[in-house]
Amino acid sequence: MKKYILKRILISLFTLLAITLVLFILLQLMPGSPFNDEKLSADQRAVLYAKYGLDKPVFVQFFKYVGNMFRGDFGVSYNISKNTPISQLIAQRLPVSMNIGFQSVFIGALIGLILGIIAAVRHNTIWDTLSTVISVIGVSIPSYV
Repeated sequence: MKKYILKRILISLFTLLAITLVLFILLQLMPGSPFNDEKLSADQRAVLYAKYGLDKPVFVQFFKYVGNMFRGDFGVSYNISKNTPISQLIAQRLPVSMNIGFQSVFIGALIGLILGIIAAVRHNTIWDTLSTVISVIGVSIPSYV
């Protein structure tokens, strides 16, 4: 059992690293730069590139990005709250998001349990079919609706 758990953890870490690499590469391939502001001079842009390490090779940027991510350093926000660490913004908003998520899971499980009981008790009746149709519709609706 320990071997299986270790294997699953290693596979999960490898998958997370692979997804991070793919996303990082896709972001690098996007046109433009984070500092395309017309008001910035070439010197100001060069200072910003050096400050954030964007003047370094891509593989160095990737390893710095992954290292910062593991330390919980996600940079600072310039859109939501000027110069506020993103980790602080996440910490402020995470409890509300988790509360909404837990409530959704609870309500979904409760509805699923009730529909499952109805379908089992009233097997091969209109109630069984109706429970199945409601379940399929519930699964088919996107989560953002």
